[in-house]
Amino acid sequence: MTIEYTGYERPRRLASSIRMAAADIVGTLRFDPVPGGTRMGWSWEMRLRGPYRLLAPIIVPVGRRQEHANWVGLKRFLERQATAEAERDRARLRR
Repeated sequence: MTIEYTGYERPRRLASSIRMAAADIVGTLRFDPVPGGTRMGWSWEMRLRGPYRLLAPIIVPVGRRQEHANWVGLKRFLERQATAEAERDRARLRR
């Protein structure tokens, strides 16, 4: 797998191109400020190669679900980290 970062506009956008034997993927991550944090969005285009194109009706929906699960998992992890950090800060202030 080869990943090339094709665009970067700090702090709002990160674009990349991924080349693999089975597919090419081009996508963008967006980061938008919202009250209380940041909203992340993503958009990807996948082009399957060779015999994998025949599997597109199966691969595309599975890939979408997996991508969503990855980002939801990252969100949960980051929110747990932020909660733990806030609790440590409150404990320090009580001392």
